[in-house]
Amino acid sequence: MDISLELTQLVTDWFAAATGGDSSQIDDRVASLAQVRLIGSDPDEWLEGGAQVSAFLRGEVEGAGGDVTFTPADTEAFEHGDVGWAATKLTISLPNGKRITPRWTAVFLRIGGSWQFVQTHASIAVRNDQVGWSYE
Repeated sequence: MDISLELTQLVTDWFAAATGGDSSQIDDRVASLAQVRLIGSDPDEWLEGGAQVSAFLRGEVEGAGGDVTFTPADTEAFEHGDVGWAATKLTISLPNGKRITPRWTAVFLRIGGSWQFVQTHASIAVRNDQVGWSYE
């Protein structure tokens, strides 16, 4: 496994485009495979298939209209052959001043020489004891 500067840059560029309300790269970066998955922080955000994931992401980016800022931090990315993965600590700044800090991960597959998303996941950290989960 190797550190992937290319995937690190892809993550940075992905969120910069989302911040600018630019959804143009979604169709190029989300694989058009039935096995593609997006799992978001909302219980209803479990999407299957490249077409469904692309449509959802376009709606999110275009709905934000360039008014939401997506700032990745401490991004790590790795690759092994034609498989890559990345993780980042994301800050989402809303127009009303609120900030959300989900953890974000993605798995990529190199298809036709281009890295494409095949899985992405975002979760909002909640302490185990806040949801009643303990190991006592």
